[in-house]
Amino acid sequence: MYLTFPRVFSPIAAILALAAMTPEARADGHLDPTTSITVPHGTFHGVEFARHEAMFEGVTSNNRPYRVPCQIIAPVHPGDGSGLLLFDWLVRSTMFTAVGQEQADARYTMSDEFLFGTGASYATVRCDPTAIGRRSPIVDPFRPWSDGLLDTSTEFILSPGDEFDIVVDYVRAMKTDPLALQLLGAVDRTAAFAYSASGYRLRGLLRIPMGVGLFDYSLVGGTGNGFDHTTGNDIKFSSAEKPPKPGAGLEIDFQSETDVVLLGAYKTRHEEPNYRVYQFAGAAHLRSIDCIEFELSDPLAANVADWTPFFRALFVAGNDWCDAIAPPPSLWLGAPNDPQITRDANGNALVRFVGTLPVDTLDYRLPEVAVGQNQYIPVAPEFDDGSFPGLLRALAGSHVDLTGGFTDHDEYVRLVALHANVLVGQGYLLQSDADTIIDEAIGSGIGL
Repeated sequence: MYLTFPRVFSPIAAILALAAMTPEARADGHLDPTTSITVPHGTFHGVEFARHEAMFEGVTSNNRPYRVPCQIIAPVHPGDGSGLLLFDWLVRSTMFTAVGQEQADARYTMSDEFLFGTGASYATVRCDPTAIGRRSPIVDPFRPWSDGLLDTSTEFILSPGDEFDIVVDYVRAMKTDPLALQLLGAVDRTAAFAYSASGYRLRGLLRIPMGVGLFDYSLVGGTGNGFDHTTGNDIKFSSAEKPPKPGAGLEIDFQSETDVVLLGAYKTRHEEPNYRVYQFAGAAHLRSIDCIEFELSDPLAANVADWTPFFRALFVAGNDWCDAIAPPPSLWLGAPNDPQITRDANGNALVRFVGTLPVDTLDYRLPEVAVGQNQYIPVAPEFDDGSFPGLLRALAGSHVDLTGGFTDHDEYVRLVALHANVLVGQGYLLQSDADTIIDEAIGSGIGL
């Protein structure tokens, strides 16, 4: 059974537009049908999916041509889907690690089983000129085109400033291009996902005129305040903190404790009719399993908190928000513009504002953080040796194992289950993820 992704679109009332910052991009990009390939992608909740790849080409608003690879994953029979299309803005940082190219973070973090189990379709496109010609040294499903089945030898991007135009053209083409329409069928709702470096890109797109009308809702993760924006020939960063443009859809920002400590995410603590922000105590920008994936130093010493279950819950919450069902209350580690973080006896951060109101509680945190399974450290500066991999390793933090302090296994499991089920009731966890967390606690040797 699918999660609640209805095929009926509920429009959000528009507010007056703000002054324009950049010219509108032209929507003349199209898929080249002569390059199209299709391969099976598995069956999810009884629905058969296929992966389609082709070259996508067009001309930017600055009259520069481009030609890049793209990917669509959708039900073999489009009518079997939910009508929701997720656009994944590939993250560029992984090009400079063992991954060797951009990574599809929506699928990597939320999993194919979850995304396609909801009946959602998926689309992504290469848009960063730095990525041209790059391919992972190993075939990996979360590294698009790494299997070499699509001939990408004709790809090119002429300017870094073309990145936003390519994304805008591609998202629009998903509802107009003949081949895309054949593969996707009717698209009733469009969502976006971007994390870390790509999160700043998506955050920026939603704050300039060319981002209006593209997405019904967006998930922006792993950023602090400010945003990237196009200047015509380049991408620049603005440290200004502002809400998304009216008409740019609903935006949910989710941030790790690292982002609050290092990236100024405490400045993003505000609510708007189209904006919410959630800050998760104990979470690091990268996890220990990411350190293994990227072949960073001493991965087992990194932060072990896995906060990706929150991503999935917020994905569902964003879709519900489009249907006027309010998302769960915002979670902040402190007051607006206050960088200070209050910690519990184990040294773990506490949530201090829920729905913009101050609270005094040990709750609203991952069960493993709430019970004090470890001390979860958001930043490990000792690894920052001036190299980019060193910086990434610092962003993965560290931890101190506190499991030896538990002497009663049943009590440990009870506490984990209590916190997990409370988070389900509050809308921050899906029941399936809570069940997994509880099962892991039952199967552990903690307290024995």
